[in-house]
Amino acid sequence: MLNFLNTKAKAFVVFVFSLSFMGIFVLSSLFATQICQNWYGLAIGIVMMIIAIPFHCKGKKVLWGYLASFLINSIASGFVVSAYYLKNERVLDICNLLIGAIPAAAIVFLVYLMLQSFNKTKKVTITVAAIINSVLTITAIVFWIMHGNVVFSFGFFCSLISFFYLCVFGITINHDERSVFRDISFGSFGSFIIISVVVIFILSEGEILDGLDVGSGDGGKKSKKK
Repeated sequence: MLNFLNTKAKAFVVFVFSLSFMGIFVLSSLFATQICQNWYGLAIGIVMMIIAIPFHCKGKKVLWGYLASFLINSIASGFVVSAYYLKNERVLDICNLLIGAIPAAAIVFLVYLMLQSFNKTKKVTITVAAIINSVLTITAIVFWIMHGNVVFSFGFFCSLISFFYLCVFGITINHDERSVFRDISFGSFGSFIIISVVVIFILSEGEILDGLDVGSGDGGKKSKKK
């Protein structure tokens, strides 16, 4: 399916869909915190991911199957993350979420530009980007622990998304026979799974990670219960 796309075209498709995932992730996280309570967002997200599986299988015959699974997993990831913020009574603001997503989006954009300009060094490009992404992830964790700010915690979750789409970049552009949309759909499942694992770990080991929410700042204030 669409195996005729060259490396540059595939890179553009992955770039667009990775940014789309982050955009949907921001909006669904914000929406989920408004309609869910406690860990309900986690349960809803898992159900949505399960629903996405048959759509992905359908994608072998029709393109919209892969697109549907991508969309569902993007929304589901936001619902899963909402469980963490609701449990810790964090107030989400779209500005803070967008700021948190900027570093991950910048990494993806950088890879796209490099692949368009230096097609022959694509393996080096992906490797360097993966290293930079790892550094940003560690930095986000450190500042998250130190300040407990939503910007850093959300930036960490977005870095997990960018990591999987860096993998998609690396896999799909190095294999002309692969369907780029199939790989994008797989990337959405991978992003959902790693985010879910992290959230479940935090929710189940909250006593150990109490320090994650100690701190102040515009994006790290707890909501007040009446």
